[in-house]
Amino acid sequence: MAEIRVDPGSLRSAGGTARLAGSQLMALAGEVRAALSGVAGAAPPETSGASAAFGGAVEAGAVAIGDGVGALGSNAESAAAVYEQVDHEAMPASGGRPGAR
Repeated sequence: MAEIRVDPGSLRSAGGTARLAGSQLMALAGEVRAALSGVAGAAPPETSGASAAFGGAVEAGAVAIGDGVGALGSNAESAAAVYEQVDHEAMPASGGRPGAR
């Protein structure tokens, strides 16, 4: 069986970066809603419904992507913690050194 090597610090760092990106995407969704609500109100009656629908779809997309990216980051951080726990508790040959497998 192939050996698995993980650098928990790098995994945790990538997770934090992904969580931050997810938060930024969620903030973007709010900015999109605010910007496009003004457009929908200023649009002619024939296009205001389409503008509102477009704004809602863009906002929903940003929220969905932000949720997914944020969850990915949280999962990566959790995985790093689990790898470290295994190193310390179940892998005595590693001497409890993170990443020493």
